[in-house]
Amino acid sequence: MKKTFTLLLISFSIVTQSLNAQLDLAFVSNFSGNSTNACNRLSWTIASNQSISSFEVEKSTNGKDFKTIAVLAATENFNTENYTYSDTAISADKIMYRLRVLIKRSQNDFYSRIIFVRSKTKLDDNIRIIENPVRDRLSFIYNSAEVQQAAIKIYSLTGKILVHQKINSFKGNNLITFPLSSGFGPGMYVLEINTDIISQTVKFIKQ
Repeated sequence: MKKTFTLLLISFSIVTQSLNAQLDLAFVSNFSGNSTNACNRLSWTIASNQSISSFEVEKSTNGKDFKTIAVLAATENFNTENYTYSDTAISADKIMYRLRVLIKRSQNDFYSRIIFVRSKTKLDDNIRIIENPVRDRLSFIYNSAEVQQAAIKIYSLTGKILVHQKINSFKGNNLITFPLSSGFGPGMYVLEINTDIISQTVKFIKQ
């Protein structure tokens, strides 16, 4: 019984040392992201590159649900290696990324830390006012990245909220119309659309 217990301890020690060694090999450093008007550019450094099989770049807009957007094969270089990836499918102004690192000849895989990137892409173009200036009703096309609820607000230039309503938007273009009551005098107003992902504003003129 004592010999069996000793063997179990030795086996556990070997497995632990092997796992720690793989963790060291999979160590990701300098994982960061920078936004441009065209893309979010990710970069990272890997130690002992020769032991890495591939990377999966994962993306999330809520920090919980991650989806794989790219798979990058590791280079054949030894020791330290630098990698980059450009995400051009930017549909939100706040995006989180992480890396899944796959080790050669191993069933284990490891995740990097999660990084946060605020997009510089102009998202206001997702709202298009129809026939601006408007008369007795406001009609606009709103492009939604997914099926989601959106809060619609219309402000006066003094900051007073004149309309506050929630809608269920579909993925893609949504045509939305609001009647403008007699409380809307001639002048300029601000239309705001808020979701859990982005906030967009655009101005329109009431004749």
